[in-house]
Amino acid sequence: MTTDDPDGPPVVTRQLQLELEGIDPLTDEQRVEAWLREQGTWSADARAAALYLRDRRSRRTRATRWEQLQAIQAPFESEWGWLTPGGEECIWLYHEAERSYVDGLHLASLLCAHAACERVLAGCLLSYEQELPKGWRFWGLGPLVKEAFLRKLIDSPLRDSLAEINEIRKVSAHFKPPLEANSVSSRAYHHMQATPDLNAEEAIDQVAQGDALMAFRAATELMRGDQGFARVRLY
Repeated sequence: MTTDDPDGPPVVTRQLQLELEGIDPLTDEQRVEAWLREQGTWSADARAAALYLRDRRSRRTRATRWEQLQAIQAPFESEWGWLTPGGEECIWLYHEAERSYVDGLHLASLLCAHAACERVLAGCLLSYEQELPKGWRFWGLGPLVKEAFLRKLIDSPLRDSLAEINEIRKVSAHFKPPLEANSVSSRAYHHMQATPDLNAEEAIDQVAQGDALMAFRAATELMRGDQGFARVRLY
């Protein structure tokens, strides 16, 4: 017998519990944990129960990360929306970066935000295609940033942020030695040296989270601010 909620934990949570002196009744979470321990296989209900526990335990931290992104987006609010070059895929990538960050998937968020920035700049430079060298459409973020800055489509602070994001993303998306200077592991090691209370897993998570947050901030400024497409020379 399950709860009335089809997405809820597959255990009886409304079952009457006797009030016994000195014995606290089990919480819903404890009931799900007990039920899971009795399962011999990973059935659909067992997987749903495990997800239920994970979602409950991570809800507060997910809410905190969502709040961080909303604070970044707040200065760029618009009642009518934004004109964003780079195709519909650019919008998908931005929202995937947002959802990934909230769920704690920091590397995925970084990669998606990086790709969104790349598509935006390429979309901006499309207006100058006749002036650009052949094959420019195959450029990565680095050359796109340089060309966009030369054409005054972005300012120097945003240029520097995008250049840093490009380097950070490079050591994660392409093979580099483990102790490469910009690698997450290398930077996490130095972070641990400065913060002795952190263990390796916490240090890596914090470094990766900082990378993702920086990339999302740059993508938001580029897609929703007064740079990029807002500065394109229109004919």
